[in-house]
Amino acid sequence: MEMCIRVLEERCTRGGGFAYLPGGEPRPDATCWAILALQASGGRREPAERAKDALAKMQRSDGRVCISPRHREACWPTALAILAWQGSSRHEGRRGKAVRFLLDSQGRRIPDNTVGVTASDCTSEGWPWVAGTHSWVEPTAYALLALRISGYGAHDRAQAAGQLLLHRQLSAGGWNYGNTVVFGRELHPMPETTGMALQALADVAPPSRVEKSLSYLRSQAPSLRTPFAVAWTTLGLSAWQEQSSNEHEPLDSIIRKQEQDSPCDTVSLSLLILARCCRRGLVDFLSLVSSKERE
Repeated sequence: MEMCIRVLEERCTRGGGFAYLPGGEPRPDATCWAILALQASGGRREPAERAKDALAKMQRSDGRVCISPRHREACWPTALAILAWQGSSRHEGRRGKAVRFLLDSQGRRIPDNTVGVTASDCTSEGWPWVAGTHSWVEPTAYALLALRISGYGAHDRAQAAGQLLLHRQLSAGGWNYGNTVVFGRELHPMPETTGMALQALADVAPPSRVEKSLSYLRSQAPSLRTPFAVAWTTLGLSAWQEQSSNEHEPLDSIIRKQEQDSPCDTVSLSLLILARCCRRGLVDFLSLVSSKERE
């Protein structure tokens, strides 16, 4: 994995941020995941600290962090910025503003699901990809993680987010992007979003509420081959202590392939490193980050 860490460090741009692909413009999501991966792996401190400063320059005055300057309403990376600044005393003010923005923003609620096309719960408060639109699994999972690690796990918004994720769980187990039934047919689950939801719900939902989803993810793990899916599957199972004796075999296979071939995008590469280093999931790792900062 050392080669993957070196490749990630080399992707730090002159301004300190990380691009999604080498040679591209820095993006907040790639920058946030790279910060977390470098911290988890024990990589050099300097790239991660420069990246935190670069991320601060991407933040707007109201606390939001947008995917790009041209897309002000696409503010879902705000939750990732909160995770990336976790434990950094120099960025405590930035982080506080981001948390306040997150608490004040929410996805669009559709009373009683009057649209009639889907059978998903549309009344719970979650988070969208784009401000003012429908809530989805991935941004809601990120936001719930951010609130939990920031001490807001008992807040009404965090409680509502947990309920939304449970409501969007498919009856057969797992999650897709955020709907359950469309035009009368239940949708298929996806490993990556299932891993995200399980990571966010670990130590929040009782095991009985997610057992079918854990079973689905365990069944999918041996056959997965894409870095993003393998990483989130590993993180989701690790958060519930559901890994088998050969828990890292698919993950290590993907990492070896990255080292032999051209490495994948920065987000997937960072998540692979996190999945290998965070044996008990992201919340446990981020709690340790806070503890070390206070020492």
